[in-house]
Amino acid sequence: MEIYSFVWNMLAWSVTVAVLGLVTFPWAMLTYKIWHGNKEIDEELGEELFTRSFYYGWALAFAAVGFTLCDNATITWFELPEGPIHIVYYVCFVSLTAWWSMYFFSLEDFLQGIVFAVIYLYLPAAILFVLWKIIGWNIVFTYVCSWLLVPTE
Repeated sequence: MEIYSFVWNMLAWSVTVAVLGLVTFPWAMLTYKIWHGNKEIDEELGEELFTRSFYYGWALAFAAVGFTLCDNATITWFELPEGPIHIVYYVCFVSLTAWWSMYFFSLEDFLQGIVFAVIYLYLPAAILFVLWKIIGWNIVFTYVCSWLLVPTE
């Protein structure tokens, strides 16, 4: 089904951007500034923003690897269909990303965490997708795709 390949692609790009958080964690600082808008950032948070971004980027990268391994293990060991399992792990990963956004950056509610997570994950994913279409090669995305089994049907 077409929905399964869409979710597979979204999961693959989400994991790719999250794993890149090991080196691009300053993107979380910029994401917070984009999310926060024109309002002035508190002095306390301004000083801690780099540290929070570092912990957020690294924690999300390790969580992405864990979700990818669990996704692969669930499909391989229990011989479950790929499509629905990818949907479950994708929803869980985005939910964890939103919750950690809320936790690490002291956001007020889960909806703010979702908005932060969408900016953090899918703005770079869109840029990487366009570059991937132009160049035709992305080593991290190719490696992530090798771990995520392609849905059949």
